Formats: sequence, C-alpha cells, structure tokens
Amino acid sequence: MTVTAPSRPVDATGDDPAPSPGVRSLSPLRLARKVAVTVAGIALIIAGIVMMVLPGPGVVAILAGLGLLGTEYPAARRASDRLTGYLRAAWRKVKRSKNDA
Repeated sequence: MTVTAPSRPVDATGDDPAPSPGVRSLSPLRLARKVAVTVAGIALIIAGIVMMVLPGPGVVAILAGLGLLGTEYPAARRASDRLTGYLRAAWRKVKRSKNDA
C-alpha cells in the first residue's frame, strides 16, 4: 500500500484552503490557449530575428510575434506599442529626408 500526497494542499481540518487573493486558476481551455499563444509568439519572434540576416520581413515578424504575445501578456503589449512607435518615428524621418532630397 502506498500513500500519496494530496494533489492540492489542505489545512488541518481537511478542507481546501481559500484561494489567495489575486491568484486564479486557469481553466484547461484557457491554459491551452495561453500555451499556444506563447509558443506561436516566441516562434514568430525567433523567425523575425533569423529574417534580420536572411531574406524576409524580419521586423514585421517580430512585431507580429509581440502583438500575438500582447494578447496574453501586458508587458509584451507595452513592448509592442513602444517598438511600433519607434518604427513609425523612424519611417517619418526617412520619408521627410527623402522629400527634402
């Protein structure tokens, strides 16, 4: 006979403890979506980095990866917004210098 530990912690009375504030459990479907978005976003970013040296739209792939990650992670959303702002400013500068020449 083997004794296994309970899958979730229980208090001394044997009841499940109340969840900690701010901690929520993800449903299996939500967790699967988060994992899929994370894997796909990271794959797009890696492909974009590779395309920076090989032919292909590297910057677009990186922005797409950050945008995809931004659907699940607020930090990725902020990074995507910041990078997009930098690229738009650089594009305006290029267009302005092209018109001046």
